[in-house]
Amino acid sequence: MGSFPRSDQIADDAAINRIVPASESGVLAPVRPSEAPDQLWEWLRLLNRRKALIVGCGLVAVALMALIIAQATPMYKASARLLLDTRTFKVVSTEAALSGVDTMNLGAIQSELEVIQSEFLIGRVVDKLGLANNPDFNGSKPPGFIDSAFAPLRELWATGISTLLAPAPKPQQAQQGQPARSSRAAEESDPRRRAAIGSVAGGLSVTLLGRTYVILITVESPDGAMSARIANALAEAYLADQIDTKNEANRRATEWLEQRLAELRRNLQVAEEAVAAYRRDKGLAGSPEGTVSTQTLSELNGKYVSARTKRIEREARLVALSKASLNPGEIANIAEVSGNTTLAALRIQDVELNRKMAELSATLGDNHPKIMQARNELASVRARFLSETQRITLAVRAELDAAKAEEDELKELVDKAAVVSGTASQYEAEQKQLEREAQSNRTLYESFLTRFKELREQQDIQRADARILAYAQPSGAPSSPNYKTGLMAAFVIGCLLGMAGAVAAEKLDRVFRSAAQVEDATGVGVLGMVPEVKGAAAQRSNVVTHVLENNTSPAGEAIRAVFTAISLGSLDRPPRVIAVTSSTPSEGKTTFVAALGGLLTKMNASRRVLIVDLDLRQARMSAALGLKDRGGTIDDYLMGLKTLEECTKRHDNSGVDYILARPNTPNAPEILESHAMKAALATFSERYDLVILDGPPVMAVSDARIIARLADYTVFIVQWAKTPREVVKTAIAALLGVSSHVGIVINRVNLAKHARYGYGDHGDYYSRYRGYYGSVAEPPAPATRPPLTLAKR
Repeated sequence: MGSFPRSDQIADDAAINRIVPASESGVLAPVRPSEAPDQLWEWLRLLNRRKALIVGCGLVAVALMALIIAQATPMYKASARLLLDTRTFKVVSTEAALSGVDTMNLGAIQSELEVIQSEFLIGRVVDKLGLANNPDFNGSKPPGFIDSAFAPLRELWATGISTLLAPAPKPQQAQQGQPARSSRAAEESDPRRRAAIGSVAGGLSVTLLGRTYVILITVESPDGAMSARIANALAEAYLADQIDTKNEANRRATEWLEQRLAELRRNLQVAEEAVAAYRRDKGLAGSPEGTVSTQTLSELNGKYVSARTKRIEREARLVALSKASLNPGEIANIAEVSGNTTLAALRIQDVELNRKMAELSATLGDNHPKIMQARNELASVRARFLSETQRITLAVRAELDAAKAEEDELKELVDKAAVVSGTASQYEAEQKQLEREAQSNRTLYESFLTRFKELREQQDIQRADARILAYAQPSGAPSSPNYKTGLMAAFVIGCLLGMAGAVAAEKLDRVFRSAAQVEDATGVGVLGMVPEVKGAAAQRSNVVTHVLENNTSPAGEAIRAVFTAISLGSLDRPPRVIAVTSSTPSEGKTTFVAALGGLLTKMNASRRVLIVDLDLRQARMSAALGLKDRGGTIDDYLMGLKTLEECTKRHDNSGVDYILARPNTPNAPEILESHAMKAALATFSERYDLVILDGPPVMAVSDARIIARLADYTVFIVQWAKTPREVVKTAIAALLGVSSHVGIVINRVNLAKHARYGYGDHGDYYSRYRGYYGSVAEPPAPATRPPLTLAKR
């Protein structure tokens, strides 16, 4: 418990909080500022006050994790490194048929990672290393304590799931000629092999090392050496699988090319045979006159034109010779004549004879023998010239006849060739189409043949698209369980669960822990908060004794603060009769009444206070005051069995007067509603400065509402962190139905726990300034009061 200001400071605090005076209303809560709460501090205070739960959950999680770690099998990691080779390796240009890994494509790299983690590749490693017979991998190793404890639950769960997901049974069909499953299928269905594959896959991690092309293959198993062997075997199996995949692709491509080549070879043969057959059928090859083509026709036309030109030339020469025979003077212009030596000699003789005759004629007569002789010689020369000219003419005519014959023959050939050429052109066009088809088939066949040879050559030079950069080495220290990390993680998770539990506990908390909560829920102001008295003084009678003997303690100051708040709230008409009640039993109302009455009397000897026990069902005031003899009770006085002096006693320790009650008083409501009760209260008010009525709980019986109606002010006791909110609101509503002057006191406040909430109300000050209260000296003992008299004051 802390300390709190004295009564005058409490009064000022109450005034500051604007508690509505009892004379005016007495039921309204103080007006509070509308400041938004600091959520961060609220959360921190929540964690602080629930730290035992949070830390407890963390420690429980640590204990469970320690137990699990103790039962766990140590695991060892080993890592091998693969480098995807980004360099291009080409021997022949067959990359289209057999392409490697596109190492520049992130999607392709991720695909390669999945290949390494594939069940097929792991199965090859399991078979190679014989892990199906290894107890660490095939599931035959005895389970640990934790696994054994949870095995029935896992089996039940697996059975239920398999039952739900199992397909409907299908009728078995008889299969004839089907042999038993192959050894490979039986091996794959082996449960130990399946378990080994699952175990290796569970401890396998394949990742890229940063932004490089290095693949990190990490294997975790109970055996460090085996982890290294598995990682290295996986790396080698991956490289072997790449080569096998390429060889398989090469084999499939080779087989397909062989089939395709055979088909192309047949197509080429058919096409070539079609060309040969067409040429043979259309007579384009092997005919007597040979193949008639456009070129042949052109040559014939040339020869025909040449023969015609020759014939025309011969005709022109013949005509010239015919004309020359009539006019010998022109015969010299003919090429055949001018080039003939005989004719040339004859012409010379002709010229000489003519000259000779001219000379003779000049001197001799026409009949002179010499002239006659010369004339005869000239006639003979000219006869011979004519004879030679006729011979040449006959030769030219023979040449003309030959030229005509050649021209006619060529004309016939040209006409015939023109007829044949029209048909041959169509045949040649169709033949060329067939030849083009044959040539296309030949080109395609040669291309496939070249690719087939390249694939056949590449079968022996396949290489993987990756290489092992570093082999895995056995690890000397286990990788898991990591004791520090595991325990720390368990503690953090446990604390997080504890925080969740703390939040749930706060949300499910249905009791009052602060004055603000009470005022917000009920609308009635809180007069004060009375700290709980702990230790040996926690018993009812000891509490009263402790408060009276330590009247400056937080509990004593809180009780005086309650009375000060009541007094300051009703300055116009201070209440003379105060009723004290609660919603349920055992909330400390009787102890509060005894402590309040005794404290007010002890602190002011001139103040006369009377405590009346009106809890006619339980009547525990005697226990609160530490009395053994009840003496006269209130019912004795009301029924006139005893006088007021006989029923009124004085407490030795404090000097307060009291009237006790008898437990289980019959007809309690009738007694409280009687005129005698009202008259007795009037008498008490006249004789005493303050009358405090200890009433029964509101929710237990109806007596409390009767008492509240008889009192000037009603103090409603709420036990801190115990009385349910709904019960308090119901009880307050019942009291407000009979009295408008009601104030609430929160009793038995645990200051240590209340301080964790940081509400800033009365209880927070009591806890915060505990040393202040303890430093105050004990006040002087009150003066001895005179004996009790019943005279009217």
